[in-house]
Amino acid sequence: MVPENRYLDLFSCAGKVAVVTGGAGQLGRALCEGLRTAGADVYAADVTDPGQEPWALRMDIASAQSVRVAFDEVIAATGRLDILVNCAYPRTSDWGAHLADEELGSWYQNLQSHLGGYFVSSRAAAERMATSGGGSIINFASIYGMVGPSWEVYHGTEMTMPSAYSAIKGGILGMCRFLSTYYGPAGVRCNCVSPGGIEAGQPASFVERYEALTPLRRMGRPEDVVGATVFLASDAASYVTGHNLVVDGGWTAR
Repeated sequence: MVPENRYLDLFSCAGKVAVVTGGAGQLGRALCEGLRTAGADVYAADVTDPGQEPWALRMDIASAQSVRVAFDEVIAATGRLDILVNCAYPRTSDWGAHLADEELGSWYQNLQSHLGGYFVSSRAAAERMATSGGGSIINFASIYGMVGPSWEVYHGTEMTMPSAYSAIKGGILGMCRFLSTYYGPAGVRCNCVSPGGIEAGQPASFVERYEALTPLRRMGRPEDVVGATVFLASDAASYVTGHNLVVDGGWTAR
């Protein structure tokens, strides 16, 4: 007897239409590929040219008009919007300044474009999903929205962690819980993925220190967050909302 595949089918995204913001970035490209592999029709949305025609979508999440136009374009072309993954990473040109050098105006601007952009796009997607039976919104937060930075990993490098980042990612976690209860009755689920540090060409000393503090003894890779995202997008997570799925190699378990 051939075993039933109904549980495997739960993880399929076949027939679903997804938009991934920040789709031209390191994580965004991996997420687009993963959702396509799971069967979804995926639009790679980015403020720069996301490529990947014909599924490229120009979108600035910091602009309500840009978001509205982009989502309406997707629905006009496909008739639906089932999945939104917010992975965009808007930031000012002085991003990465040390705490003593951070300008308050820049701090506000980063919160407005990043946290505000996730709010604008999440609300716009949820309103459209609510009229068509529901959907799944997945916002990328971070371990640094949950815990304070471990400053020793930055020692001897020019790297730091901007204070606005913690405020933004912590705000995304709170916003997720709010949206999950507000739109839940309409069948719209809202969850977060909180990655740990992802390999991106950091100095060797940073990587060594970071890995020493991580129970799995390595930094994350883009593909590590794909499975978590596909799960939350799929019917396998049909009863999961308001949740923060941490993908950090055990960093926050210490």
